[in-house]
Amino acid sequence: MPDRPLRFIHTSDVHLDSTSTRGEVEGYRNVAEHAFAQVVHAVVRDEPDLFLIVGDLFDHARIKDRDFEFVQTQLAKVRCPVILIPGNHDVHDENSVWKKHNPHELGTHVYPIMQLDGDLLEFPALQTTVWGRAMDEHSPSFEPLAGVKRNAPNHWFVGLAHGQVVNQRVNGSSSQITHDEIATSGLDYLALGHVHVWDTFEFGEVTACYSGSPVQAFASSHGGFYAAVELNPTDGVVISKHRLASKVEQTQVTHGVFF
Repeated sequence: MPDRPLRFIHTSDVHLDSTSTRGEVEGYRNVAEHAFAQVVHAVVRDEPDLFLIVGDLFDHARIKDRDFEFVQTQLAKVRCPVILIPGNHDVHDENSVWKKHNPHELGTHVYPIMQLDGDLLEFPALQTTVWGRAMDEHSPSFEPLAGVKRNAPNHWFVGLAHGQVVNQRVNGSSSQITHDEIATSGLDYLALGHVHVWDTFEFGEVTACYSGSPVQAFASSHGGFYAAVELNPTDGVVISKHRLASKVEQTQVTHGVFF
């Protein structure tokens, strides 16, 4: 068990696309830019140890240069390490947005996970290991948690996965993550993307969370949130649920007990 807490902010499913017809919002080209800027503002203000972006940062591979430049500008404000993985809208295939726009140009503090068989990132000063896997095809054959492994003892172990949590694997459904896969992953926290609404799970000793899309318009009244998480040697996993552009709501989870 690490002897220090770990604090991070978790978001997903921003779906940036400057060709959106939803119109400008407070000087931003669309609701997605506005929401992402608000999440970045929270990261800058709260100074967490990590910032996680769990897939579908971009809506498709045909984004304009200005979309990528917008993310560059926003992430330049962040001082902590930023970790991101592709999702089903910004998959890392032969036509990948991540091949047209080099993710390493987002900043030296940005750690894009683009390995199709998964990758481990070590942050010794944070006593933390992060695992994620890039998606190359949103299909039944893609298993977001396949190959998860840990190689650093006495570290917090955080995973990023973009897909659908299911009790058991269902034929024909894509990018499935089963309850058993989560429970046996060895993770302390699994940051989930793909589902646009907030949800939390407890499988075995693993806490998992969909932060949902920060863009409320993409999920009606159930969207517009981000997750602020603390892994604490004493209190376990504590998740705070924050609504953007509204009164902050907080839901805490301690040792798997919701209150």
